[in-house]
Amino acid sequence: MAAESSTNGTNEPFLSEASAAQRLQEKHTADAAHLPMVEDAIDEEDIAHPPPSMKLSSTSATMLEDGAQHVSEKAAGKQKAKEEPTEPSSKPDVSRSIVLDTKSEDAFPALGGGPKPQAPAPVSMAWGGRKPLGVANAVPNGVNGQAPMSSTSSSRASTPASGKQTTTTNASVTSHRRGPSIPQHMPIPGRHSERIQFAPSQLLPRDQLKKPLQDVIRSINKRSKATVEMKLGPSGTIIFEGTGPVDAARQALRDVAKEVGSKQSVKIPIPLSVRPYIIGKQGSVVQGITKRTGARIHVPRAEEIATPGFDDDDDSVTIDVTIEGDAVAAEMARREIEGIVNERTSTVNMRLRDIPEEYYPFIAGPHDTRIRALEDGRQIKVHVPQYHTWSGQPPPQAPPSGRLPQFEPNRGSHIRISGERAAAQVARLEIERQVEQLRRQITLSQLAINRGQHQFIIGDQGTSLHDLLEETGCAVILPPSTDDTEMLTITGPQDNIDLAIEKIMNLATSMHMASIDIAKQHANAPAGAQAHARALTRYLQQRQAIEQLERQFDARIVLPTTENSPMNWEVYSRDGKNTIRARSDIMNLINAHPPTRLSQVPVDPFYHQHLQQQAAQRMRDDFGVHLLLPEEHNQNSHVILVYEGPDTTSTSEYTLPRQRPSPAEVAEFERALHQAQALVQRLVQGNQQLNSRSFNVPSKFHDKVVKQVNREQQNLPSTEIPVQVTSVSANNVNGAPATGEPRRTSESAEHLVTLRGQGESVENLVQKLMSFLEREKADELERGNVTSFEFPQKYANYLIGRKGENINKYREEFDVDIQINDGRVEIKGPVAKAELAKARIIALSKKLEDEATHVLKIKPQYHKDMIGAKGAQVNRLQDRYNVRVQFPRTTGNVGEDRSITDGASEVGSSKNNRSSQAPDEVIIRGPRRGADEARDELLNLLQWTIDNSHTSAVSVAQSQLPSLIGQGGREMESARLETGAQIDVPGSRDTADPTGRVQIQIKGTKKQVEEATKLLQQKSKAFDDTISRSIDVDKKYHKALIGSGGANIRSVVIAAGGSDDRRELARTVRFPRPESAENTIHVEGSKTVVEKIITAIEDFVSQRENRATEILEIAPEKHRLLIGRGGETRRALESQFHISIDVPRLSQEGAARSRVTLVGQSADLDSAKAHILELVKEQEGSTVQVPRRLHHTISDNGQFFRHLKNDHKVTVDHAGEQPPARLSGRSRSRQNDSRALPLITDQQEHSNGHSWETVDHDEAQTETGDIPWVLRGSPENITKAQNALQRAMDQAQSQQQSSVGYLILPDPRTYRFVIGQGGSQINAIRRQTGCKITVPRDQAKGEAIEIVGSKDGIEQAKNIILETVQNGGS
Repeated sequence: MAAESSTNGTNEPFLSEASAAQRLQEKHTADAAHLPMVEDAIDEEDIAHPPPSMKLSSTSATMLEDGAQHVSEKAAGKQKAKEEPTEPSSKPDVSRSIVLDTKSEDAFPALGGGPKPQAPAPVSMAWGGRKPLGVANAVPNGVNGQAPMSSTSSSRASTPASGKQTTTTNASVTSHRRGPSIPQHMPIPGRHSERIQFAPSQLLPRDQLKKPLQDVIRSINKRSKATVEMKLGPSGTIIFEGTGPVDAARQALRDVAKEVGSKQSVKIPIPLSVRPYIIGKQGSVVQGITKRTGARIHVPRAEEIATPGFDDDDDSVTIDVTIEGDAVAAEMARREIEGIVNERTSTVNMRLRDIPEEYYPFIAGPHDTRIRALEDGRQIKVHVPQYHTWSGQPPPQAPPSGRLPQFEPNRGSHIRISGERAAAQVARLEIERQVEQLRRQITLSQLAINRGQHQFIIGDQGTSLHDLLEETGCAVILPPSTDDTEMLTITGPQDNIDLAIEKIMNLATSMHMASIDIAKQHANAPAGAQAHARALTRYLQQRQAIEQLERQFDARIVLPTTENSPMNWEVYSRDGKNTIRARSDIMNLINAHPPTRLSQVPVDPFYHQHLQQQAAQRMRDDFGVHLLLPEEHNQNSHVILVYEGPDTTSTSEYTLPRQRPSPAEVAEFERALHQAQALVQRLVQGNQQLNSRSFNVPSKFHDKVVKQVNREQQNLPSTEIPVQVTSVSANNVNGAPATGEPRRTSESAEHLVTLRGQGESVENLVQKLMSFLEREKADELERGNVTSFEFPQKYANYLIGRKGENINKYREEFDVDIQINDGRVEIKGPVAKAELAKARIIALSKKLEDEATHVLKIKPQYHKDMIGAKGAQVNRLQDRYNVRVQFPRTTGNVGEDRSITDGASEVGSSKNNRSSQAPDEVIIRGPRRGADEARDELLNLLQWTIDNSHTSAVSVAQSQLPSLIGQGGREMESARLETGAQIDVPGSRDTADPTGRVQIQIKGTKKQVEEATKLLQQKSKAFDDTISRSIDVDKKYHKALIGSGGANIRSVVIAAGGSDDRRELARTVRFPRPESAENTIHVEGSKTVVEKIITAIEDFVSQRENRATEILEIAPEKHRLLIGRGGETRRALESQFHISIDVPRLSQEGAARSRVTLVGQSADLDSAKAHILELVKEQEGSTVQVPRRLHHTISDNGQFFRHLKNDHKVTVDHAGEQPPARLSGRSRSRQNDSRALPLITDQQEHSNGHSWETVDHDEAQTETGDIPWVLRGSPENITKAQNALQRAMDQAQSQQQSSVGYLILPDPRTYRFVIGQGGSQINAIRRQTGCKITVPRDQAKGEAIEIVGSKDGIEQAKNIILETVQNGGS
């Protein structure tokens, strides 16, 4: 038995024989059962400083035994000792030394200030079955010196940095207690004891210690309240024991480990998805762990993690977190990191990537039955991709008899399990168990079947494959459409393969097939039958005609897959009739597209994109020709022109023709295609000659050169074709292609880059690229330059951006490497570029320093209105003030876009920081001035929203909604405009309550809501009181009942108490449509109104049925007396006598022209007849002959006629004669003045002239003879009219001695000054001069102002008019 050596300030060696005191202690241990016990009393120190409880560690090789309990220094002597059970072996088990388990959170709380981890689930971690990324061939060590973990243990074992097996730290801290192998000490109050144990390899060699080990211990004891002793432990281990107060003893042991322990490097694999939580916001979590434990922790940067094909949420993807430090620090840091991992992976997303796709159908089961069985009763979701067509990786070839095939997993396809971690792991183990069974059972066989029959083997949505799997236990794998093979792969148990093949052959032979030789239909095509067929097939594919045919005929059309194969189309269908129909329609389609409709034009591929941009739309608009370019991977240089017609605007609107074109149509095809070809030739041949240039580029500059090509040409005009990089090939150092060697990327490897373009543009670009390369090579010499400067750590997340977006942008833009570390930015790269990047980053920090953040408390019910539709209000604020406005997500804003949200930092959580935002908080962040203004505007918006957020609800019958909304929503829109409130009407899908009523929601200001509520309540009450009745009325009475313009029915409704509103009137009485044979009239409204309307309609019909007809003979010239102006007299007569009067139209001829028809009741007809005859009789007139030369003077532009009618009730006509022509001022001016009206461009001095001409009145009048004036009215009124006419004639005779002046002003716009406001100016001139003045209506035509009077009078009037015009009417 090894002895323990004290190092309490002595220079004794590590190993020596047991001292007398130690031997005495062993004897006391043997007699421990007879020792007196101290009474069990609670010490007051235990209350203030409770000791950690010690637990048994199930995973540590050095364990703390059950029953150990620590108390304070004062209570240690008061505890009752407990005995250990006697070991069956007579020799004490030294390996079971009493040490403290550092993995116990309760036993070692002072060393772990981080978050307390949850207890791990009793299953292995979901991501434990996979090696961490970047660690290859690493042999995991046991934890703390143990054997490697089993497959069911956690995979987060400590991994040496070197990847080799080494002994890891067994840094266990223990307290003393009784036991069979190590002397026990009675706990003494204030003398707590703990120990740590090291293997010799975990201590620094003597030559690496700063001072001797004894001096180290002595120095620690000197500055600590605890005492540290070094002893020899079992199996050559070294034990350091600290005795004293709890905190002091533990700190002393940590100091020992720090100074004498060797540096450990431990790698912990963690899920990639947990990485942000290990880092924390701005690195706070990882920095806290480092501060508490003293260990150095390295978490790989985002750019250091290469995870091709992996998603961020895949918990099966792991990365290595490296912990460096002494044994105790590394162990403490490991515990905290694993605690975070356990907390964050309670639910997982796993991807099983090592399972071949050929096993997927068997794992899922027929109709996914096995997946549902796995999910049943568990909180998980299992997704097994469908696999019935291979893609990229074909199944293996059939193996020799008696051997099983080797299936390989496809890295692009995987099974996904998500949900509760323990259940997900159980499902994973079950799937892996199934896979192991399938590896021992599944074989395969291959069968060649015509490709057109493949889809029928699949069935609709794979139903046939599921049925096949259910019946035979086998699955089928088909080749993709891009592969030429016809081989099907059947997988399953060997005994079931033949049954599955039989089933597949039955499915395949149930199909009907028809073959169509497309090339044969146009065997004489100028470009060749096969070439025309290929071009037509490409065109029909691009126009989606093949898919349309397949949908139309429920068929499958198989096209040739190779470029040079015969163009035979194969049509497959379950229904033979559909096969025939499809074949017939295809033939019609092919015949409708003869070679004259298609044209193939050889064009260098360099111009293809240019033609698409410059010619495609123009061809379609001008010539009706569709341009079809070859696909990028197609080496064919021909473009295809197809005539479609002038109305082709889009694929969805164009209907493919199916009739053979006529000769006229063929001529149109040729003409349009010829014009389109000419356009192509002009665009191509009008450019300069194409040149090519190749040059070598070192491989490391290749990507930069390609990007530089794009940058150099990004501002080219649209009409100029950019230079293209046509090929890139790898060269060896000598520039020749490397053969027989794998491709390498090294400093000496080069790429041969070929540029192709027009004229000198290629050479110019090459010169620029060579200069660029020289600069890059010079910059490469400065790649080691490092520029560092301070950057506020609080803004690090803004510099990094979401998932490194911002910092990567800076790296790309300035071609430097940028790193951020503890408030410093390091830029590595050329000096000039580094300085530019530094300036940009410093500018960013200054901008962020000016940034202000406002947090507004706004109730969630106002958020939706403040955000606006699709974030319109918020986006407007953000754009106007250059700020970010962030509403909480809990409001569920559907239209919220990403511009409103915060970009999460790549450092820390990858999730948005809205989780810490309260539901009633709105955050504004941006430049201080903009943030202040945005805050003020947002508060104003809030106040407006509050003022306009008064609400109310009105209950209406659901059947009333259509009438409330109105046709096209007019009624509801009218209510909204009238009240200004927001009125939301329930939709058709909203259900009514049991009484058939729904709620209309009203929102707005208090006044708006009150007005809208009152309006809707009135309409609701009126509707609730509304009844509906119908009455049958013969269709022949409908027109009369409605009346002219609805006058009759309007009178009926108003008389009954109904509304006179046009829309309300239309709802109250509804007539059938005129073209309808229906006779029913529907009346709707209040009970009283409806009954009155029904009664009125019945009375009207009764009267109509008893009506008589009377015909009066009245001369046509007297008809106007019955009609009156605008029908006024006839309507008055009809209303007065309750009859209808039908006056013949002017177009009628013969006897019917004088027949006036009266319809009404007999009594009413008699009264009306007598009145009309009296009216016509009284209108017999008296004729007065008026000289024609005086006609216009007397009539005074109709004023005299109106005077007779208004004052004497006498009308005037001329017995059918035409009045004499009026001598207009316009004709006067044309005859006597050859000068044209002034133009706008005339000079002012030439535009002041006017035209003035005077003539005697007799000279102006050229008419001779008389014209009859027939005066009609009552005899006494006719006498008065005759007297007035005689006076007018006498006055006109006296005017014959007067003169007439014609005045034409130079500017027609000045005529308004002559008239004045309301005619005031011209009336004043008339009174002042005594002249009659007539101003023409259309001054723009150059008509003259006519002035009639004495010679002096007309001259005076002219002067006044000119003075008025000159003064602008003042």
